[in-house]
Amino acid sequence: MKKEEIWNEIEKIFKTPKRGIVSTAYGNVPHSRHMLLYNDGENLYTKTRSASVDVDEIEKNNLAYIMLGYDAETESSYLEILAETEVVMEQDTIDWLWKHEDHQRFDLEEEEVLIVLKFKPRAIKLMNANDEIDQPEVIEFN
Repeated sequence: MKKEEIWNEIEKIFKTPKRGIVSTAYGNVPHSRHMLLYNDGENLYTKTRSASVDVDEIEKNNLAYIMLGYDAETESSYLEILAETEVVMEQDTIDWLWKHEDHQRFDLEEEEVLIVLKFKPRAIKLMNANDEIDQPEVIEFN
């Protein structure tokens, strides 16, 4: 596939918020969780409670591996993304995410603090986009 075609497929998957699997490693132990991910056309974002994220661990190993758009029934294209994770506490970013997300899925207690995890892609693999099995189309970032 040409680079433009790859980007078109990636953008199709990025169009709407998607539930994805985010995997990280803390203390040499893998952790995977389903998260609702939003994008700004460049990065992925998710919201979480500050108590659920060990910021020190993210600072020690900020890499995440994300599967986004996988559907076993349709075997459609999906993404595997290697990304750097950043804890974001700026109000502008939180407000942007709050505006775009489903508020009923996330109720904060009064004393809880909402933070945003930002995932900056290092590499995106577009899977199932061609006829060759297990031959992903890859876009790498510097």
